[in-house]
Parts: sequence; C-alpha cells; structure tokens
Amino acid sequence: MNRNTFIFIIFLFLFIGCVPKIEKVEKIDEKQIFDELKIINTKSTKENITQKWWELFEDEQLNFIVEKALNDSPSLKSVKQRFAKVNATIRAIESENLPNISFESNLTRQRFSENHIFPPPLGGGYFTQYHSATTLDYKFDFWDERKSKILSAKNIAFAQKAYIENTKLNLSLAISQLYLSWNFNEKKINILEKIVNILDEEFKILKEKFDNGLIDEVLLNEKKAQISQMKYNEYSIKEITKAQISALCILSGQLPSFAQSLKKPDIHESINLVLSNDIYLNFLSNRADVAIQKYIVLSNDENINVAKTKFYPNINLSGLLGFTSFLSGEFLSKSSTVPSAGVALDLPIFDWGKRESNLDDKVITYNSSVYEYNDILNKAVNEVVGVLNKIEYKNLQIKMHKEQQISVEQNEKIANKRFEIGLNDKILYYDTKINSLMIHIVEMELLQSHSELELDLIRSIGGGFKEEELKNAKG
Repeated sequence: MNRNTFIFIIFLFLFIGCVPKIEKVEKIDEKQIFDELKIINTKSTKENITQKWWELFEDEQLNFIVEKALNDSPSLKSVKQRFAKVNATIRAIESENLPNISFESNLTRQRFSENHIFPPPLGGGYFTQYHSATTLDYKFDFWDERKSKILSAKNIAFAQKAYIENTKLNLSLAISQLYLSWNFNEKKINILEKIVNILDEEFKILKEKFDNGLIDEVLLNEKKAQISQMKYNEYSIKEITKAQISALCILSGQLPSFAQSLKKPDIHESINLVLSNDIYLNFLSNRADVAIQKYIVLSNDENINVAKTKFYPNINLSGLLGFTSFLSGEFLSKSSTVPSAGVALDLPIFDWGKRESNLDDKVITYNSSVYEYNDILNKAVNEVVGVLNKIEYKNLQIKMHKEQQISVEQNEKIANKRFEIGLNDKILYYDTKINSLMIHIVEMELLQSHSELELDLIRSIGGGFKEEELKNAKG
C-alpha cells in the first residue's frame, strides 16, 4: 500500500461513524394492553366477527347497500388511489438498485468563429457535428440507504392498505347506523300512527259529549293539542327518515333516484355481540387504526436510518461509450469513439449542520408518530372497556323497561275488561292503550341505542380486520 492510499483511507475513517447521538421515544409495552383487557368479563362470542359483519343483521337490503358502497364510493376509490401511488414510489426506489443506462444522440450545424481557438479550416467554416453516446451511472449503497428507503415506502404501503380497511369499516358502520336508525324510526312511525288513530277516536267521543253538554271545551281543546303534538312527532320522524335515506345514497355513492328502489327495513333483533376470552391476545392486530400508526412508526424509523447514511462516504460509478465526429462518413469509426469512465467519492465534510438538522427532523417525526401510536393504543383499550360498560348499563335499562312494559300492558288489559263490563268508559281504556303504545316507542329508542352500541363494539374490536391478512394480501 503506497503512502497516498494510506492517507486516503485514514481520511475516510476520520469521518465514518460521526453520527450524532439521538433520543427515540419508547412505545407502550403491549403487555400493559394485554393486562388491561384480561380484567374484562368475557364470554364466547355468539357469532364470529368477519369483515362482512353487517350480514349478522340478516337484512338483504342492508347487505346490498353496504356492498354497493364498498364498490362505488368515490371517497373509498380515492383512498385506493393513494395506495397505488405508494406502490409506484416503491417501484421507483427499487429501480435505483440497478445501474441507470441512458442513450443520447444529437446533430448540430454550427459556424466556428475565426477569432477563437479553432484554426482554419475549422475556424470560419460551417460544420455539422454528429454525436451519439450511451451513458451508465451507478451509485453504490454501502450503508443500505436504498434498502431503508424501500422498507420505509413498504411500511407506508402497509399503512395505506390498513387505511383502506379502516375506511371500509367506517363507511360500513356509518351506513349500518343510518339503516338501523331508519329501521327503528319506521317502527316508531307505525306506533305513532296507531296512537293518532286512537286519539281521533277519543276526540269523536269527547266531541259527542261536548255537543251533548256533558263536558266543557277545555277537554276538547286538550285532545286537539295532543293529536297535533303526535302528528308533529310523526312528521318530524318522517323528515329525519328522509334525511337518513338521502345520506345512505351519498355514502353508497349513488344518485338520489337510488332511494326510490329502497324498501322499508325490518330488522327485529340485535346481534347480541360479546367478546371472546382471548381478546387480549390478538386485540392490537385486529384494529386497522392501530396498524396504520404502527406502520407509520416503522416507516419513520427507516427514515432515521436513511438520514444516518448521509454522514457516511459513498462512491458513484459513471461511464460513457459514444461517437463524436464532424464527418458523417467517419462517425462510427474507431477514431470517432469517446469512451470515458469515472469514480466519484461523495463525502460532505462541512455542511453547517444540514445533515444534523435533517437527522433531527426525522427523529422528531419518529417520536411524534410514537406518541400518536401510544395515544391510539390508550384510546383503543379504553374504547373497548367503555363500550362494554355502556352495553351492560343499556341491558339493565332494557330489563327494567320490560318490567315496566309488563305492568303497563296489564293495566291495558284490566281497563279493557272494565270497559267491556261497563265499569269504565272507552276513554279510560283508550288512555291505557296509548300508554302501552308510548312504552313501545321507548322500547324502540332503547333497542336503537343498544344497536348503536353494538356497532361501537364492532368498531372497538376492529370489525373483523386481521393484520396477517393485510400482509398476505396481494397488491
């Protein structure tokens, strides 16, 4: 080894490994999540939650609307385009692993100055220059810069795929919530129509009594007001239902005329979801939003590795093989060849803190994404526990309401018997019947809120998302 080579190697080593110390935030220990979920009182699930969980409601029209939305929704198609963009980025980075070969060719007609460096006959004459060349350029990747870039892009691709699944879940949940609300609103409307009919009958009876001077006008006006209130309630729910149907058209990516093809829903039972005993084992891998942030963290970690490579030297290899000539007949002759080869060393020494600032930026971005990941984990586990507590309280409400409903319906039967044997007039019987129907409206409201909580539970456990399926999926 000669003296110059030795000095060059020492010079390189002086600058290799001079990466500033960085401080990365730690992620939440997943064992903490498992320990939190172990305390949940769980049972075996009545139904396995799949990615087509809406089919558990056993409503063909709901299935049709959700599937149509997943196929036609412009918002979902927009998200899928972002995934396609990431894949294009990955292919672009992967292409850098191979030498870049290009071809150029040009023809130039030019007069050369008599007062320049070219002597006659070149100076003062017109000549045509023929040039054609193939160039090769390759940048070595000793420190795995491209590998880290590819891993970063692939993790972003996984995040985008998880984002697609999360968007699908949110879309199907929004449609299902609207559909279930429409379902219960139709049932409320049917009950209110029955109440209005009964009130109309009561009004006829009271009108007859008023005409015969048996009651004053106050009772008659009170009944009119009661009828108006019930009709207003019925009208309000119908208007809400119209808005819900319109929202279904928007979410499913359809025009308003799509609403004309829809029939009234008729879902009778809730799906009664409960959690399996091993929820804590795979909980995190069943949440698409957690997966999104997880892959963002992994991508940002690789970006830190990319920033570190800027502190190390690198070598570029370049070469050219071509022909240049003023004579067309001699263009492809050996005398016209212009081969060249070169090796370039890239080693920034003084950049006034540019590399350090770039590294700091990547570390800050990474730490920020870790904080967001920890926040999502915290929200996820609290969401499950919170929804389960709400469902438990709602079940207690429904149980207590059923006991109240039994008492009210018994009063209706008693009032009917008394009317039949002449102990009470029909007005009292009608009033107990109205009370019984009003209890059914409350029942619909409780069942609707219970169904909404079931949707919240589906959301909190991931809606059938499986991270291993995300990794194994093609595209």
